[in-house]
Amino acid sequence: MTDIPSGQLFYAGSIEGELIRFDTFESRHLFKVLRKREGDEIYITDGRGNLCRSRIVAANANRLTARVVETRHFDPPPRRLHVYIAPPKSIDRFEWFLEKAVELGVWEITPVHTDFGERSKLNFERLEKIIISALKQSMRLYKPRLHPWKKWDEVLDESNPLFAALCKSEKPANDLYVQSPSASVLIGPEGGFSPAERKRLEAAHIHAIRLGRNRLRTETAGVAAVCLYYGNA
Repeated sequence: MTDIPSGQLFYAGSIEGELIRFDTFESRHLFKVLRKREGDEIYITDGRGNLCRSRIVAANANRLTARVVETRHFDPPPRRLHVYIAPPKSIDRFEWFLEKAVELGVWEITPVHTDFGERSKLNFERLEKIIISALKQSMRLYKPRLHPWKKWDEVLDESNPLFAALCKSEKPANDLYVQSPSASVLIGPEGGFSPAERKRLEAAHIHAIRLGRNRLRTETAGVAAVCLYYGNA
């Protein structure tokens, strides 16, 4: 979490030069909801590690503009977790997972197609807005990356240590998972992985881990995986 005197962080996808022009969505939030006006000081990030102390020079609901006063760059976090997850049928539950995972520190998220998966479409534009909102809420300066859909077996080719959350696994999330500088975890759908998928996981020698004593919903398992990795459990 970044220490910002105002306790409020705003997002601009691109920061170039001295002037920052917010899009309509962020401008409306700043102007109408928070009632920011010319002369007010605000802190802005581009989601790439830059934090700008800025002053509003033009304020309206359609296009709010701020001038950069000071810019600081912060190094990315030393530990990075990539969550591959089969989105549940309920989009509300997936959006809840996404929000909480970002707040807790996830670095990348990829939705995965599986044999027993219950959802095949996502509104990525809406999901990006949820990520940005959670980024601002948690004072993060690096925006997690949301990848396009991927077939589950393609995940096996990832170079990071890959772990699969299996409720029947006898191995708890161990030091190899918790202490890896970068890691990937695969979260299956509500119905679990199919027999064919399980055989492929075993053949690929993927690290199977258990996230808790109880059986968890997909979105809960995703949040638990992030909590355990970053020590927030």
